[in-house]
Amino acid sequence: MSRQSILFTVLSLVLPVTAPAQLLPKGDNEQSHVDSAQISHQARDKQAAFERRRRQLLPKFSSGTADHCVIIGRFCEWHPRYNGDVIPAEGKAIRKARAELLSDLAKAGAAIPGDDWIIGQRIRYLTEGHDTSAVGVARSCRATRWWCDALLGLTLHVAGNYVAADSAYARALDGMTPPTRCHWMNLAPLLDDDVRGPYKKLPCPEREAVDARIWWVADPLYMVPGNERRTEHYSRVLHTALETDAANTYGSSWGGDLAELTVRFGWAEKWTQEPSQNLIPETKPNISGHEREPGYHFFLTQPPPDSLALITDSVFDMYQFPPREYYAPTYTNGFVRLDAQVARFRRGDSTRIVAAYDVSNDTIFGKARFAAAVVASGDEAVAPAITEVDTSPVRNVLTVSSPWKSQIIGVELLAKDSSAAARWRSGFAEMPTDSTRIGVSDLLFVDGAPSLPSDLDEAVAHAHGGTKFQHDQKIGLFWELYGRAPADSALPISLTITPLDEGLFRRAFRALHFSPNLSPINIRWRENGAAGVLSARSVTLDLSLVPAGKYAVKLEVGNAPAATTQRIIEVK
Repeated sequence: MSRQSILFTVLSLVLPVTAPAQLLPKGDNEQSHVDSAQISHQARDKQAAFERRRRQLLPKFSSGTADHCVIIGRFCEWHPRYNGDVIPAEGKAIRKARAELLSDLAKAGAAIPGDDWIIGQRIRYLTEGHDTSAVGVARSCRATRWWCDALLGLTLHVAGNYVAADSAYARALDGMTPPTRCHWMNLAPLLDDDVRGPYKKLPCPEREAVDARIWWVADPLYMVPGNERRTEHYSRVLHTALETDAANTYGSSWGGDLAELTVRFGWAEKWTQEPSQNLIPETKPNISGHEREPGYHFFLTQPPPDSLALITDSVFDMYQFPPREYYAPTYTNGFVRLDAQVARFRRGDSTRIVAAYDVSNDTIFGKARFAAAVVASGDEAVAPAITEVDTSPVRNVLTVSSPWKSQIIGVELLAKDSSAAARWRSGFAEMPTDSTRIGVSDLLFVDGAPSLPSDLDEAVAHAHGGTKFQHDQKIGLFWELYGRAPADSALPISLTITPLDEGLFRRAFRALHFSPNLSPINIRWRENGAAGVLSARSVTLDLSLVPAGKYAVKLEVGNAPAATTQRIIEVK
């Protein structure tokens, strides 16, 4: 995504987000000596001079015409149709000028070690230049304590140490005044319309419990330690603080529009100037800032539900356009959806989770080496259960044991060359554990029919990778029964296959009376009622008997109220 200053202001269209007055902390020690004031003034002059020099030296690059412009105050934010790699990098002259500024800031910081502005700008330009010394400089910070913690959080986040960054930002938040803490933790600019309205009505203390659930669900990959989306947010808020009282590359005054752009889309990683259309060079070139691409929308598109079962993979809109906000993790060049089959089986007070995937035909993961994980978490405050393999085959089945309760389960892949990440994520409700009634596990589709598994271990070994099947395929269906039925009764079982999506052409033909209505297929049978505490069942399904499309496969066991379980599949 790129952002560019425009020649007019559209304040009537967008109300900029205004930050509270105290974005920068006040120094611990009042610097009254004239030399200190002079040093501070000179540091600010040199920072402004660097930004003026940078604007003159920026590489020329035509960003083109915005095909869909999101206007925020004085700026236009849009998604150009080009690869970010074509954007020219800054030249040697800019790098040399930054190095000179950093040298001057280091000298000024040594003379006034408690100056928050100087250490803040030093960290700003060290991280901008990808200088690995930034973490050490932040650790030696002697300015306001919470400000130093926040600067350390930024350097650790940029370095990819999200766990340590999270801890640093937590310490910073604890040291802030309540209004400043409320500002830093405000998620309203990031949330979709249905979520933002109710959220903004909450008092700050009540928001924090909601924030914890939002951040837990918005974590891009559970297999990556820490919550990189949360530390990215705090790093963006810190950037707005760093630029509030400093010169910026646009050459514009800082305002709510730039603050909103930064919080929603991040800070620019590259800068360019539009080539002049005039014979006489323009005194103030049109500057474009380019954030890291591609970015994704990891937040839920609806308010965080009370029941985790209502969080399904379909309520995530990672490719939202135009995005309310976006984030491009540095550990991958792209995110894709993963087709995974996940089923749970009770083992006492815990559950054994089975996750199967097949990416052999994927254009990226079919060729790249990648790590894989299945993760189960029932609470944002508790460490998740995770099984991870450092190098996974393209067809694989992973299992993990976790407490038998409501939880979010994720299946995740991360390419070793950072080419892509893939994930599947959904919430599950707790299954009833009444031993006096029949209960049923999730359904697990297995390959190798008509041969059928006799127990879970055998079923796991043959679990089908995903929820998509070929039309000419015979597939096994495995489940477990729990509890006991009366010995003198028969146990009714019903298996129903209901079409969900007939497709455009079938609907058109049906409207013209060329095609019959698709009706559910229902199979019923009875078994001896004396079911044990745990017993395995399996049947064969011949998918050639149904047309291509999506189906809900539902199993019902017992009399009303029956134990039920359901799985959505697609027949190709």
